[in-house]
Parts: sequence; structure tokens; C-alpha cells
Amino acid sequence: MYQPRTLFLAAVLLLPALLLGQNSTSDFNSFFGMFKTAVAQKDTVTLKKLMTSSFDFMYAVNVPHAEVFAGLDSDNGQQWANLQQALKNTPVTYNGNGPYKNSRVLQCVPNQPIYQCLVVFNKNGQNRWRWKAMVMPAR
Repeated sequence: MYQPRTLFLAAVLLLPALLLGQNSTSDFNSFFGMFKTAVAQKDTVTLKKLMTSSFDFMYAVNVPHAEVFAGLDSDNGQQWANLQQALKNTPVTYNGNGPYKNSRVLQCVPNQPIYQCLVVFNKNGQNRWRWKAMVMPAR
């Protein structure tokens, strides 16, 4: 049988790990809620704050934020609509390797059937969630 002191010590040692996991989830949920609101309102000022400084867009890396928003606006806002549609789903952990390893992703609509479209979120150097990419990597 376990001694009360042993159970107490186990609880003290495990509690920070459990809280850290919850904090990570609540951090993402808070970030994602702000992100969804900003996208719904096409609030580029807020979105810039929620983006990584090095952003991947469509087929390019390190795309300036202004070019990202111009791309979202092109074709009568087709990519805004695509992004808004993607946000109706729940992000999942990216299982692949490469630059998006350990990220959370949403599927969006590719512009060609040979591609997949991903909206990518990851943590920056300050351990804060950010919008990293909206890309169409080859399958």
C-alpha cells in the first residue's frame, strides 16, 4: 500500500507536467480564437501580429506580409474564402517531417489537384503560437 507521503510527492511532481500540457492547449486555443476572429474580419493589422516574421505562402518561403495579403485579396478574395473555410475545421498535429514538424495544421483547398493546401501554425522563439504558412507543397 502507498504511504500518504508517497502519494503527495507523486502528485506534487506530476502536477506541473499536467498543468503544462493544459497551458499549451489553452495557449493554442486562445491564439486560434484570436486568429479566427481576425480572419473573419480580414483584420490585417491583427493578423500581422499573429504571423511569424518568416512566412511561407503558396509556393514561396519568407514572403513579406504585404504580399501575403495581396495574394489573399487576388482573384476576388478567393484565398480569403479558402482560409475562412479551412477555419471551420479543427487543427491537427502535422505528422510529417521538414519545416512544419511539430506544427498544427488545417487543410485548405488546393488550386491544383496535384497539391495539398495547408494552413500551418507553430511556436516562435518566445514559445508563442503564430501563423507560419499557407502553402501548397507537392504531395
